[in-house]
Amino acid sequence: MLTNLRTEYKTLLFYSIYFITTFIFDKIDRGGPCTPGMGGILFLLSIPISLIYVFVLIYKLYKFGEKQYQNSIFIITAIWILIFFILKYKIL
Repeated sequence: MLTNLRTEYKTLLFYSIYFITTFIFDKIDRGGPCTPGMGGILFLLSIPISLIYVFVLIYKLYKFGEKQYQNSIFIITAIWILIFFILKYKIL
């Protein structure tokens, strides 16, 4: 089912589900001052996951030259800029 979707939709779907899951686990298991909860661990894991995914998309962009991979890279960048502003200005 997900093999026929464009990479932009896969990227949006993955990050939506991932950060909703992170938010839910953060509410369930807050953690303490010295140990992060499950939400904190998932958030910290999202950084290397994003970097690996961006490197894979860059490789595919230069191998196949399709615009959809570049759009996915822009989506990931926009998501992290949005997360930066949310954390900086404590919006949520």
